[in-house]
Amino acid sequence: MGKKHDSIPVEFVHEITRAQGSIAAYVRSLLPGHPDYMDVVQEVNVVLWKKQKQFRPGTNFKAWAFTVARYQVLSARRKLAADGRRLIFDPELIELLADAAPYESERMEDQLAALQLCLGGLREKDRDLLRVRYAGTGSIEDYARQHKRNAGTVRATLRRLREVLLKCVKIKLRKDILPPDASPALEI
Repeated sequence: MGKKHDSIPVEFVHEITRAQGSIAAYVRSLLPGHPDYMDVVQEVNVVLWKKQKQFRPGTNFKAWAFTVARYQVLSARRKLAADGRRLIFDPELIELLADAAPYESERMEDQLAALQLCLGGLREKDRDLLRVRYAGTGSIEDYARQHKRNAGTVRATLRRLREVLLKCVKIKLRKDILPPDASPALEI
Protein backbone atom coordinates (compact mmCIF):
# COMPACT_ATOMS: atom_id res chain seq x y z
CA MET A 1 0.00 0.00 0.00
CA GLY A 2 2.97 2.30 0.20
CA LYS A 3 4.53 4.03 3.19
CA LYS A 4 2.61 4.14 6.41
CA HIS A 5 2.96 6.84 9.00
CA ASP A 6 1.51 6.00 12.41
CA SER A 7 -0.43 3.16 10.72
CA ILE A 8 -2.17 5.62 8.36
CA PRO A 9 -1.85 4.42 4.74
CA VAL A 10 -0.41 7.61 3.24
CA GLU A 11 -0.82 6.52 -0.39
CA PHE A 12 -4.48 5.65 0.17
CA VAL A 13 -5.14 8.96 1.90
CA HIS A 14 -3.54 10.73 -1.06
CA GLU A 15 -5.73 8.83 -3.56
CA ILE A 16 -9.00 9.37 -1.68
CA THR A 17 -8.25 13.06 -1.14
CA ARG A 18 -7.36 13.65 -4.78
CA ALA A 19 -10.58 11.94 -5.93
CA GLN A 20 -13.03 13.85 -3.67
CA GLY A 21 -14.17 16.39 -6.25
CA SER A 22 -14.74 13.73 -8.89
CA ILE A 23 -16.57 11.44 -6.46
CA ALA A 24 -18.86 14.29 -5.38
CA ALA A 25 -19.57 15.27 -9.00
CA TYR A 26 -20.23 11.64 -9.92
CA VAL A 27 -22.67 11.11 -7.03
CA ARG A 28 -24.40 14.40 -7.81
CA SER A 29 -24.76 13.39 -11.46
CA LEU A 30 -26.53 10.20 -10.36
CA LEU A 31 -28.71 11.99 -7.80
CA PRO A 32 -29.61 15.30 -9.45
CA GLY A 33 -31.84 17.40 -7.28
CA HIS A 34 -31.10 15.28 -4.20
CA PRO A 35 -30.43 17.87 -1.49
CA ASP A 36 -28.37 15.52 0.67
CA TYR A 37 -26.08 14.09 -1.99
CA MET A 38 -23.03 15.03 0.12
CA ASP A 39 -24.29 12.61 2.78
CA VAL A 40 -24.01 9.89 0.13
CA VAL A 41 -20.48 11.11 -0.70
CA GLN A 42 -19.55 10.75 2.97
CA GLU A 43 -21.00 7.24 3.00
CA VAL A 44 -18.84 6.46 -0.05
CA ASN A 45 -15.78 7.71 1.85
CA VAL A 46 -16.61 5.52 4.85
CA VAL A 47 -16.98 2.44 2.64
CA LEU A 48 -13.75 3.26 0.77
CA TRP A 49 -11.90 3.58 4.06
CA LYS A 50 -13.32 0.31 5.39
CA LYS A 51 -12.44 -1.50 2.15
CA GLN A 52 -9.05 0.11 1.57
CA LYS A 53 -7.24 -3.24 1.77
CA GLN A 54 -9.21 -4.34 -1.32
CA PHE A 55 -7.69 -1.55 -3.42
CA ARG A 56 -4.64 -2.59 -5.41
CA PRO A 57 -2.02 0.17 -5.78
CA GLY A 58 -1.25 0.87 -9.40
CA THR A 59 -4.84 0.27 -10.49
CA ASN A 60 -7.41 2.94 -11.26
CA PHE A 61 -8.48 4.32 -7.87
CA LYS A 62 -11.19 6.54 -9.34
CA ALA A 63 -12.81 3.63 -11.20
CA TRP A 64 -12.84 1.62 -7.98
CA ALA A 65 -14.25 4.57 -6.00
CA PHE A 66 -16.94 5.17 -8.63
CA THR A 67 -18.02 1.53 -8.37
CA VAL A 68 -18.41 1.95 -4.61
CA ALA A 69 -20.27 5.22 -5.22
CA ARG A 70 -22.65 3.52 -7.64
CA TYR A 71 -23.68 1.02 -4.99
CA GLN A 72 -24.08 3.75 -2.37
CA VAL A 73 -26.32 5.71 -4.76
CA LEU A 74 -28.48 2.63 -5.33
CA SER A 75 -28.66 2.15 -1.54
CA ALA A 76 -29.71 5.79 -1.08
CA ARG A 77 -32.40 5.28 -3.72
CA ARG A 78 -33.74 2.26 -1.86
CA LYS A 79 -33.88 4.30 1.36
CA LEU A 80 -35.82 7.05 -0.43
CA ALA A 81 -38.29 4.47 -1.71
CA ALA A 82 -38.67 2.87 1.73
CA ASP A 83 -39.31 6.28 3.29
CA GLY A 84 -42.06 6.85 0.76
CA ARG A 85 -40.26 9.87 -0.64
CA ARG A 86 -40.22 10.60 -4.34
CA LEU A 87 -37.85 8.49 -6.40
CA ILE A 88 -35.38 10.38 -8.55
CA PHE A 89 -34.59 7.79 -11.24
CA ASP A 90 -35.38 4.16 -11.75
CA PRO A 91 -32.51 1.67 -11.20
CA GLU A 92 -32.00 1.02 -14.91
CA LEU A 93 -31.43 4.71 -15.61
CA ILE A 94 -29.02 4.98 -12.67
CA GLU A 95 -27.05 2.08 -14.16
CA LEU A 96 -27.02 3.72 -17.61
CA LEU A 97 -25.83 7.01 -16.14
CA ALA A 98 -23.19 5.29 -14.06
CA ASP A 99 -21.89 3.36 -17.07
CA ALA A 100 -21.77 6.52 -19.16
CA ALA A 101 -19.87 8.57 -16.56
CA PRO A 102 -16.23 8.96 -17.55
CA TYR A 103 -13.89 7.61 -14.87
CA GLU A 104 -11.11 9.86 -16.04
CA SER A 105 -12.98 13.13 -16.36
CA GLU A 106 -10.39 15.42 -14.79
CA ARG A 107 -12.44 18.41 -15.91
CA MET A 108 -15.77 17.34 -14.40
CA GLU A 109 -15.57 20.05 -11.73
CA ASP A 110 -14.69 22.64 -14.41
CA GLN A 111 -17.63 21.50 -16.51
CA LEU A 112 -20.02 21.84 -13.58
CA ALA A 113 -18.62 25.26 -12.69
CA ALA A 114 -19.00 26.39 -16.32
CA LEU A 115 -22.57 25.10 -16.35
CA GLN A 116 -23.30 26.97 -13.12
CA LEU A 117 -21.98 30.19 -14.66
CA CYS A 118 -24.01 29.61 -17.82
CA LEU A 119 -27.16 28.94 -15.81
CA GLY A 120 -26.57 32.21 -14.01
CA GLY A 121 -26.73 33.99 -17.36
CA LEU A 122 -30.22 32.69 -18.12
CA ARG A 123 -33.44 34.50 -17.35
CA GLU A 124 -35.11 33.46 -14.11
CA LYS A 125 -38.11 32.01 -15.96
CA ASP A 126 -35.76 29.81 -18.03
CA ARG A 127 -34.01 28.58 -14.87
CA ASP A 128 -37.45 27.83 -13.39
CA LEU A 129 -38.34 25.76 -16.44
CA LEU A 130 -35.05 23.85 -16.13
CA ARG A 131 -35.79 23.19 -12.44
CA VAL A 132 -39.20 21.78 -13.36
CA ARG A 133 -37.63 19.48 -15.94
CA TYR A 134 -34.42 18.39 -14.20
CA ALA A 135 -35.05 18.79 -10.48
CA GLY A 136 -38.47 17.17 -10.70
CA THR A 137 -40.40 20.06 -9.16
CA GLY A 138 -43.35 19.41 -11.49
CA SER A 139 -44.32 18.14 -14.92
CA ILE A 140 -43.91 19.90 -18.25
CA GLU A 141 -47.66 19.70 -18.74
CA ASP A 142 -48.35 21.35 -15.38
CA TYR A 143 -45.79 24.04 -16.15
CA ALA A 144 -47.36 24.67 -19.57
CA ARG A 145 -50.87 24.95 -18.07
CA GLN A 146 -49.67 27.23 -15.27
CA HIS A 147 -47.95 29.55 -17.75
CA LYS A 148 -50.71 29.27 -20.38
CA ARG A 149 -48.37 27.74 -22.94
CA ASN A 150 -48.54 24.72 -25.20
CA ALA A 151 -46.59 21.70 -23.84
CA GLY A 152 -44.92 21.24 -27.24
CA THR A 153 -43.72 24.84 -27.16
CA VAL A 154 -42.33 24.30 -23.67
CA ARG A 155 -40.45 21.21 -24.87
CA ALA A 156 -39.04 23.23 -27.80
CA THR A 157 -37.92 25.89 -25.32
CA LEU A 158 -36.16 23.20 -23.27
CA ARG A 159 -34.38 21.96 -26.40
CA ARG A 160 -33.24 25.50 -27.17
CA LEU A 161 -32.07 26.03 -23.58
CA ARG A 162 -30.05 22.80 -23.66
CA GLU A 163 -28.38 23.94 -26.89
CA VAL A 164 -27.63 27.38 -25.43
CA LEU A 165 -26.17 25.85 -22.27
CA LEU A 166 -24.06 23.35 -24.20
CA LYS A 167 -22.63 26.07 -26.42
CA CYS A 168 -21.97 28.33 -23.42
CA VAL A 169 -20.19 25.57 -21.46
CA LYS A 170 -18.03 24.68 -24.46
CA ILE A 171 -17.03 28.32 -24.91
CA LYS A 172 -16.20 28.79 -21.23
CA LEU A 173 -14.13 25.61 -21.14
CA ARG A 174 -12.34 26.46 -24.38
CA LYS A 175 -11.51 29.98 -23.22
CA ASP A 176 -10.78 28.75 -19.71
CA ILE A 177 -12.48 31.82 -18.26
CA LEU A 178 -13.67 30.19 -15.08
CA PRO A 179 -12.99 32.45 -12.09
CA PRO A 180 -10.92 30.82 -9.34
CA ASP A 181 -13.83 30.95 -6.91
CA ALA A 182 -16.37 29.41 -9.30
CA SER A 183 -18.36 26.83 -7.44
CA PRO A 184 -18.63 23.39 -9.04
CA ALA A 185 -22.05 22.97 -7.43
CA LEU A 186 -24.85 22.70 -9.95
CA GLU A 187 -28.08 24.16 -8.64
CA ILE A 188 -30.93 23.83 -11.08
